[in-house]
Amino acid sequence: MPHIAGLIYADDICCALSAETFSEIECTLTADLAKYCQPWRLKPSTSKTVTSVFHLHNNRSRHELNVRMTNQCLKNDPYLVYLVVTSDQTLAYKEHLSYSAVKLKRRSNLITKLAGTSWGASASTLRTSALTLCYSAAEYCCPVWARYSYINLDTHIIVQCA
Repeated sequence: MPHIAGLIYADDICCALSAETFSEIECTLTADLAKYCQPWRLKPSTSKTVTSVFHLHNNRSRHELNVRMTNQCLKNDPYLVYLVVTSDQTLAYKEHLSYSAVKLKRRSNLITKLAGTSWGASASTLRTSALTLCYSAAEYCCPVWARYSYINLDTHIIVQCA
């Protein structure tokens, strides 16, 4: 019987589950989500709670789960966002990396403007600004998305509760 692993950070919660078949996942999640939330006194919103399937085989990653919570069917979302990291179904993180590239471009433009002003910014100020604005955003969650898509996975499911 699969076991639900909880990932909790402040008010963001993910329940992860890995199993051999989709029906096993659907049964386990439907039966155990309420049991998982009860000891923590959590009351997730069914309108914000979504399911996502992560699989390295594209045809299997598109599967939509039939998971119910408080007698309502949970929505399926192919792009799960947890702690600002957008995960796609094949764990390639393309959506997250595209968003990060746009964010870094805007921040880099700020540094360029600081370096090109008539009053000038010292090298120390530019370095600190670059580290604070650009490097922190570029490295955020790098250990997660840098190698995760190369791990040999069976079916992995994450339910995001809000």
